[in-house]
Amino acid sequence: MRWGLRRRVASPGRSIKQVSGLLAACLVGFAMTAAPARAQAPDEDWRTLATEHFRVTFPARMEPLGRRAASVAEDAYRELWSALVDPPSGVIDLVVTDHSDESNGYAQIVPSNRIVVFARPPVDGPSLSYFDDWMELVITHELAHTMHLDHVRNPIGRLLRAVFGRAESGWPYFPGVATPGWTIEGLATWYESALTSAGRSHGTFHEAVLRTAVLEGRFEGLGQAGGESPLWPGGNRAYVYGSMFFEHLLERYGAERMTAFVDAVAGQWIPYRLDSAGRTAFGVSLSQAWSEWGEELRARYALFDAELARTGPVTSPERLTDGARWAFHPSISPDGSTLVYARADGRSDIQLRRQPVEGDESDSERVSRTNGLATYSWMPDGRILVAQLENDGPHRVYSDLHVMDLSGATERLTQGARLEQPSVAPDGTWAAAVQNGDGTNGLVRVDLDDGAVSALVAPRSDVHWAFPRISPDGRWIAATRWDVGAYQDIVVLDARSGHEVQRVSRDRALDLAPAWSPDGRWLVWSSDRTGIMNIFAAEVDTETGRAGASRRLTNVRTAAVYPSVGTDGRLYFSGHHVDGWEAERIAFVPESAGPAAAPVSRFAPPPAEPLAPPAAADGEARSYSIWPTLLPTYWRPRLGEPVETGVQPGLPTKEVLGWRIGAETSGIDLVGRHAYTVYAQAITPRGEIEGGASYSYRGFGNPVLSLAAEQRWSSGGAFLTGSLPDTLFLLDRDRTLNGSIGLVSAAWRRRLSLTVGGGLIWRERRALDAALADRVTLADPNLRLAEGWVAVGYSTVRSFSFQTGGARGLSATMQVRSRRELGLAGDEIGVVGEDLTLADLTGRARGYLPLWGGGHATHVLAAQLAAGSAWGPGAQRGHFGVGGASGAPEDVTGFELFGGSYVFLPVRGYPTYSRYGRFAWAASLEYRFPISLLNRGLGPWPLHFDRVVGAAFVDAGDAWSPYPKIGAIASGGAEITFGFLAWYNTTVLLRTGVAVPWVGGADPQVYVRMGLPF
Repeated sequence: MRWGLRRRVASPGRSIKQVSGLLAACLVGFAMTAAPARAQAPDEDWRTLATEHFRVTFPARMEPLGRRAASVAEDAYRELWSALVDPPSGVIDLVVTDHSDESNGYAQIVPSNRIVVFARPPVDGPSLSYFDDWMELVITHELAHTMHLDHVRNPIGRLLRAVFGRAESGWPYFPGVATPGWTIEGLATWYESALTSAGRSHGTFHEAVLRTAVLEGRFEGLGQAGGESPLWPGGNRAYVYGSMFFEHLLERYGAERMTAFVDAVAGQWIPYRLDSAGRTAFGVSLSQAWSEWGEELRARYALFDAELARTGPVTSPERLTDGARWAFHPSISPDGSTLVYARADGRSDIQLRRQPVEGDESDSERVSRTNGLATYSWMPDGRILVAQLENDGPHRVYSDLHVMDLSGATERLTQGARLEQPSVAPDGTWAAAVQNGDGTNGLVRVDLDDGAVSALVAPRSDVHWAFPRISPDGRWIAATRWDVGAYQDIVVLDARSGHEVQRVSRDRALDLAPAWSPDGRWLVWSSDRTGIMNIFAAEVDTETGRAGASRRLTNVRTAAVYPSVGTDGRLYFSGHHVDGWEAERIAFVPESAGPAAAPVSRFAPPPAEPLAPPAAADGEARSYSIWPTLLPTYWRPRLGEPVETGVQPGLPTKEVLGWRIGAETSGIDLVGRHAYTVYAQAITPRGEIEGGASYSYRGFGNPVLSLAAEQRWSSGGAFLTGSLPDTLFLLDRDRTLNGSIGLVSAAWRRRLSLTVGGGLIWRERRALDAALADRVTLADPNLRLAEGWVAVGYSTVRSFSFQTGGARGLSATMQVRSRRELGLAGDEIGVVGEDLTLADLTGRARGYLPLWGGGHATHVLAAQLAAGSAWGPGAQRGHFGVGGASGAPEDVTGFELFGGSYVFLPVRGYPTYSRYGRFAWAASLEYRFPISLLNRGLGPWPLHFDRVVGAAFVDAGDAWSPYPKIGAIASGGAEITFGFLAWYNTTVLLRTGVAVPWVGGADPQVYVRMGLPF
């Protein structure tokens, strides 16, 4: 019985290829998830400054900003310690990064308390722009998250964290995470405002969203606000509703009750009892308080139109779009024929869109897709100078200029120049633009012939710019300028020298996006100085560039931003509504407009000059060290079920491997250069040891280096030695060592990857019963295998806010792998059953084609084709298996009760391995359509129903080896997928379907899976 035992190793369900290939896939997946895209750039030259409570890490060139951030963080720490709860023990890491021309920040509580701040100040929009200092606002906000979410009073949570460390991010380890997003973001937004003299709660955008919701009949209930519906206000929902509800609560019950609320949540023995925490902290359930708040808002705005009319005629604009969601920067072409605006409707690509000035939206068409909501300026010849984001390598995202015509043909003008908000000069030879960098920006001139950039207004750390606009005669530039003290005003500059001619406004209101009338006589802009964002104008002396007194052009109920004056004598702008921002217009008659009233009291200039920015922190800035954040901060138990095996179905089985009991841990350093996982476990009752480690290094930026090593035990099969009681059970111990190099080329809508890897496998086979093993001879109990692989991936697939799954694009992956058995005798090489050498080629392609509208999302035709081929003496008949419904493990309960697993070659309605062989393929075609957008919650309870989508499908597949070939299998059926939010923060897609087999006469199969099939 020499080689017979080896032949029985492979069955339709198992092969060495699957074990080692799975390890390679896990290694690549770990490397990808260990360093989230756009988190920060691991290849940066980082420095670290230590303060009393923080380690502040920043690029070496940004040391002044890093030192200022350190000082701001210490101030915020003291304020929050006094106003919120006791801070967490240990040092908090703060990263200040400038790898992106986006404004953002986030906090992590696992694996340790970490805050990341994007340095770019947001002075170009109506939401985030109201701040005294960007570092102050964002650090206060994220530090509030840290103190809130790290806080635990429940003895269970304290005990678990003392024993296991920071093993999980939810209850009971971190009870604050087990609350709706509106509590988490609302609390931090409230503190960002309460502890500074600015912040979003003191601004007007959140008020505008609530006011619009009430006036237009869609104020959301407590259950709705706890969801993540794409319905407006979408991603702003948690911030708007949370901050304003807390403002209502704390004004009524006292600011000190916030601490009581956080304590109540942190001390709960039974989680998710939001109303109970509200009664403890405020003396009223949050459900009741929310209802009272809604009634109060409805009463406040019941007579709003009458109150608004007392300040002047209420503006009723002509709406030019419907359902645009984001329709920003509407403006008219130089010849007056075409309206163009930036649009992001959540159902298709973000784009520039055009329509005839005298037409309507039904006449509109796409100019071109854009990367984010682009800013642009008309050129004299009717082309457009567009600023949009683009990837600069795998870790950086910068804005650059592109020249685009109305057919969509685009030519890139600059590369890595970090330019945005351009304005083309009347002669078309140059443009003014904002240039970002190192946490501030400046104004520059851009040569439109070769893209050369020269300074116009040098950057300063305490001054930020937005929306420079050149006058029609080319002599002046109007721009938004942010100055210390939340002064965001309109200024006029000399276009040649950049020197200031006039400061048109001086208050703490947001004065945004100036524009000129075509004759240069009027300057228009948007401002919230009245408490509502409206459009204002001032007459300009074209000889001196100086503007006269301000006049208010609109008196809207909601908000109006980003004005432009067309050659048709009309004023265009973006108007806010319950479904987002729409392009609108009114007649432009500034001469008849009344004078602008003084700013409301909250925006009036303070009696004294604002305080200077905080002094920079002292101390030595040292080279970045990985060790303080790379060392493990937790361990997690591992438990695996016993393994049974038998000779063949119907005969008795035996437990060959018992329960697996062990532990695992992992770590990733602060900037994402190094990441690892480690686990070890013992198998009862004999004590076999398993373990593994994987590691990835991203310090080069590109490529990524990965290594993995593992020892695993598995069943080697069962064999009769003569009579049934004398069955020989075998165990296999596989030791593997793998390494890979991965390269990525990333663009905004395209990703191309190449991974080259290789590894070694040492397999030792032993008998479970040593005495019985003496009666047989094991076939080469020690094997050595070597393998290498090359994998290529390409994807343009993307989805949109209202879509479920892929909505447009194509993805394809292909891997070729070669495995060779080492140490074979010459007469064994190439012999089937003796030589395990093989090669295989696998590939998969997916495509998504949008069809038409109807319902809450676009209908989509989705297709998948997967195939594999294996050859060589070691390629077994069961190398590939066809059949089954693909899914993902259920993670709502934490016990993976159902949901299935990934299937490479699925055919729904059939068991896995209904066909198997060395050659295989499977294809799926689906028509996916929206059914309902629910946006319904269960009040304060942790369940929110988002959407329902349907699909009709056809599957087919086959496998053979290469003979006998039984024939393909095929099925058809339908699925319904329910999207909901569980436990306040776990997004779930629950899919149920029925598949009707078309071959073999089997009954229809009903199944339940998690996630989409592809």
